[in-house]
Amino acid sequence: MKFSYPLVFLLLPFFLAAAYFWNLKNKQPAILLQLSKSGLPGRRRLSISLIQTGLKVTGLILCLLALARPQTLSRSQERRANGIDIMMVLDVSLSMLIQDMGSNTRMEIAKQTFRGFIEGRQNDRIGLAIFSGEPITLAPPTLDYGLLIGQMATVEPGGPGLRDGTAIGDGLALSINRLKKSSARSRIIILLTDGDNNVGRIDPITAGELAQGYGIKVYSIAIGTEGRVKQPLPIETPAGRSFTYAWVENRLNPSLLSQISSKTNGKFYRVQDESALQQVFKDIDRLEKTEISTKDRIHYNEEYIPFAYAGLFFFILERFMSLLIWRQWA
Repeated sequence: MKFSYPLVFLLLPFFLAAAYFWNLKNKQPAILLQLSKSGLPGRRRLSISLIQTGLKVTGLILCLLALARPQTLSRSQERRANGIDIMMVLDVSLSMLIQDMGSNTRMEIAKQTFRGFIEGRQNDRIGLAIFSGEPITLAPPTLDYGLLIGQMATVEPGGPGLRDGTAIGDGLALSINRLKKSSARSRIIILLTDGDNNVGRIDPITAGELAQGYGIKVYSIAIGTEGRVKQPLPIETPAGRSFTYAWVENRLNPSLLSQISSKTNGKFYRVQDESALQQVFKDIDRLEKTEISTKDRIHYNEEYIPFAYAGLFFFILERFMSLLIWRQWA
């Protein structure tokens, strides 16, 4: 509790001194009472003026407390987060089954890195789209990261429903469509692919210009090695899925991805191992920080009313006793 006008308490010594002298002036004679059966008198001083003074001083102190304006303080914090809307776009073509970046396939490394990035964000809406020969949205931008991670776990290269190929332009266009109406402070697309655009209806450069027009940044990541690589090819058998292997020519187009990112004020990354990919996402996380502003508010609750009522009660009590019990005005 605090007092808005503490200087009021400087008046207290003067009122106490006045009450002391008033009590001396109006002191009543002592009354002798018989307190023992043996007849020995006991002396007890019953001073009406002292009682009156006590009631008045108590009322006065309570009124001074009210005049000092006691207040209790409570604090609240207003937290405002200017979040970022993010679309993560993942290539799921069969070449993502290639194991040339570490102990796991390109897909498993990409999924683990995407998951770590998602878990590191707090106030951003994140969506997920995948593409091979055609794109599909698995989750629109959302704060439900559990749902997002659950959808990520189901992603497999060459899965049913999408034709094979690498339609980078279509994947970008789908993600742009998810972000174009967003009112977030910043909107970004993280595109991860291991190949060159070879199918699709929309040219990747055109998609990049579309992102530029909507003010959406594109962070593009090209993963894997180029040249002849051993690619697993899934085969469905009565016993389940098995793999056969074939040597294929893996082609990337770094200049295409770099051009798209440059147009949109994003950044292009070329990655060939797992640790480098993790570092890329740390860099993106550093570049695209959510702005969080906090404002402390202090609330003052007025507490003088109970003191004022209590002081008034003691004054009324003193007058009541003086007039009706002691029958004196002083």
